[in-house]
Amino acid sequence: MAYQINKTDGTVVATVADGQIDQVSTDITLIGKNYSGFGEALNENFVKLLENFSSTTAPTHPIRGQIWFDTSESKLKVYSGIEFLPVSSATIANSQPSTLATGDLWFNNVDGQLYFYDGTTPILLGPAYSASQGLSGLKVASILDTLNQTRVVTYFYNNGILLGIFAKDSFTPKVAISGFTGNIIPGFNAGNLAGIKFNVTCTNSEQLGGAIATTYVRKDTSNEINGQIRINTDLGIVAGSAGQANLFVTNGNVFLANSASDKNLTLSVRKFTTQEDAIKISADTRTVDIYSTFSDSSVNIGGSLVISGNLTVDGTTTTVNTSTLTIEDKNIELATSGSPTDILADGGGLTLKGDTDHTIVWNANGVALPNLGTSWNINDHINLVGTKYFAINGQMVISETSLGSGITSIPGVTSFGKQTIINVGPGLAGDPAYMRFQDNKISTLSSNLDIEIEPDGNGNVVLLGDPRITGMADPIDQQDAATKEYVDETIESRTIIFSMDLSDGKPNAYIVTNILNNLAPPMIGPVVNYRDGTFAKILCTLLSNSSTGVDLGPLVSQSTATFNTPSGTAPAVTNVALGTATVPGQSVSTTRIIKTFQILGGAWSHVGDTVLPP
Repeated sequence: MAYQINKTDGTVVATVADGQIDQVSTDITLIGKNYSGFGEALNENFVKLLENFSSTTAPTHPIRGQIWFDTSESKLKVYSGIEFLPVSSATIANSQPSTLATGDLWFNNVDGQLYFYDGTTPILLGPAYSASQGLSGLKVASILDTLNQTRVVTYFYNNGILLGIFAKDSFTPKVAISGFTGNIIPGFNAGNLAGIKFNVTCTNSEQLGGAIATTYVRKDTSNEINGQIRINTDLGIVAGSAGQANLFVTNGNVFLANSASDKNLTLSVRKFTTQEDAIKISADTRTVDIYSTFSDSSVNIGGSLVISGNLTVDGTTTTVNTSTLTIEDKNIELATSGSPTDILADGGGLTLKGDTDHTIVWNANGVALPNLGTSWNINDHINLVGTKYFAINGQMVISETSLGSGITSIPGVTSFGKQTIINVGPGLAGDPAYMRFQDNKISTLSSNLDIEIEPDGNGNVVLLGDPRITGMADPIDQQDAATKEYVDETIESRTIIFSMDLSDGKPNAYIVTNILNNLAPPMIGPVVNYRDGTFAKILCTLLSNSSTGVDLGPLVSQSTATFNTPSGTAPAVTNVALGTATVPGQSVSTTRIIKTFQILGGAWSHVGDTVLPP
């Protein structure tokens, strides 16, 4: 009868006729009933499965779930039902492996950094600095002051050197801080690194060049300038035939004004021999022109620039040379000209200039990430400081120390580091889990739960080597396992039952010495015999009968004759005959006694007798 070969889901993959083989339905040979020479095909099947069809080309008849080791890429792949997909893995190497596939992790064991491969380039997951670079960036910590109060500070490191400390309180650290000396004040506290400076523009300062701020000229009060003109009133300076030009102070504010109606205010400078209008303010149109007739001009603003209306820049390039760009609006729009589309937006984003460009760029055609389609591509590492984490759809995916609770599988991960405790299952109310693996111990955490071992199919629970199972309780149900001691005690203390004929009247001491001590000797030391408390019950039978007298006189017949003797004659018996005697049968009486003996103190002792009714 032909074999019908089924898949795990019950569908039929092939039907193999008797005495035939099938080498086209799958990548292993399917053997029919009574096929001659099946051993070669069977052994080749085992070898193919053992090597996972190792080859530079994919198996020609794969089925879903089949594993193939691609020797051209040294990659393990699984058939999805449509194509073979690589199984993600983690690689430890001091340089980027050439065999990375999308989704793989690579740990640089020299720099001590973990990367995620997105299909194009490894993306650094952390830390942001390499081992050779040393600790760099911000580090938040809690320290104690001299009053034992906890203070939160933010250390600022570069290449393992403490540049300074940010804090919001004034206090004295209880324990000296390496790389810092003195007390902490609100703001930035410089470390001990010689020559540390901030090369930026400040909005305010208590001192300048070591002199206090009150010694410098202010615009909201009277000032004295040594060697220069000093104006001590708010009236300022008035110039012009009709007093059109005014430089004055009102309520502490300084004004440079043109009081003529609809006239301009112009700042003019000389370039070589030519006088040029640098700034022109037109009153009639309310406009300000800065070198409006010179295309090679530029405007540099050292401080802040506030524009209350709209800002329109007509040019191909806008350059902002500043350390910080602050925008009040919540949203920045790019590529708004014309009719925006994803294709037009392709390649747009942000570029931070450095030794190399650091970019966040929109990819519209999915070339960089073919499995994801459109995406934002970041060509550098991402480091989340403090306790921040990555989230997808509002759920935490990964934090500094753990995966999010929504992560239910991590395909491709083949090993973990040493685990202290592994909890399994949600557990019952109030319990952390159903089961715990800790050191060499498996335990349940929910009350009264069993630990179950369930091999699949016909599999068995097999102990390798020569281990023992200890600590078992005595069995209760028929399917319970029993300890050696329980079995030994049951066998070595079971009641002994036999029968014997005691018609010869042997005493109890004879039964103990000659029968019980030989058939069931008591336990002596470690010698396995019968234990204290063991009973022996012996059914003893005693047989007895009575004698019957027989009168032989009536049965005797004799004949006599007279013989001559010297003294005369005498009678003599010449013949005696006996008749048949009939002796009546005598009844036999039987007595049955159950004798009970018990091992007490390592010796058999007679306990008692029970006479059974006739």
